[in-house]
Amino acid sequence: MVYEDIIFRKEERVATIIFNRPDSLNAIGGRMRENILDAVQDVKMDKNIRVLVVTGAGKAFCAGGNLKEMERLSMEVGLVERREFVRNVAHKIIENIRGLEKPVIAWVNGPAIGAGCNIALACDLRIASEKAKFGEGFINMGLVSDYGGLYFLPRLVGPAKALELYFAGDVIDAKEAERLGIVNKVAPHEEAERTTYELANRIAKKSPLALGMIKEILYKGLNMDLITELDLEANANSICLKTEDHREGVRAFLEKREPVFKGS
Repeated sequence: MVYEDIIFRKEERVATIIFNRPDSLNAIGGRMRENILDAVQDVKMDKNIRVLVVTGAGKAFCAGGNLKEMERLSMEVGLVERREFVRNVAHKIIENIRGLEKPVIAWVNGPAIGAGCNIALACDLRIASEKAKFGEGFINMGLVSDYGGLYFLPRLVGPAKALELYFAGDVIDAKEAERLGIVNKVAPHEEAERTTYELANRIAKKSPLALGMIKEILYKGLNMDLITELDLEANANSICLKTEDHREGVRAFLEKREPVFKGS
């Protein structure tokens, strides 16, 4: 399918969503939200795809919301209608990325600001170019964060630092983001793409069933007690122990070779 505001491609077991509005630094607008939702659903249904990479075209990852469009909507659309749009379209992007039972890697190739920053935070892993920047500048527009930032950021950096970043509305560079734990790794700009896809392809070789369960249980565990978490782990492993992937992993270990997981 050809999309208006993203590029969607698949190469072997890795799919890529590229925000494709480079003239506006990939600011969210037009059909981008609907395009992203459709592409993530495609990844969900495609059994051959095991990892999703999200990035931006041109110089930016995503500069957040399109201010001209936001201003127009504030004049033309009522509060209730706007809220329902955010819930049913914009925030579905975050729900679908986080709920996807496959690893999602943000390749942050440039500025990730506002909603763009929060889409990156919703991904499971973040590889940043040294040219990447991160900012929660909502306060500078008299707004509260959207796209889940107030959920994700304090879980990465702690409440006090998250509030500082939100209250001040400052932009931080890639190295500071790495120091704070926002970014998994910073790479030189010309090497960031290769670094991202090396990681994506390495993960794509793992057992897809186990990957999905690890992601689901880890995120659920952030909001539950230890005993409940242990029960989830026990239930998940009781399933995995019966799979061909588990048997293949054991055989490969004993035979001193790389396992070939088939997701069964």
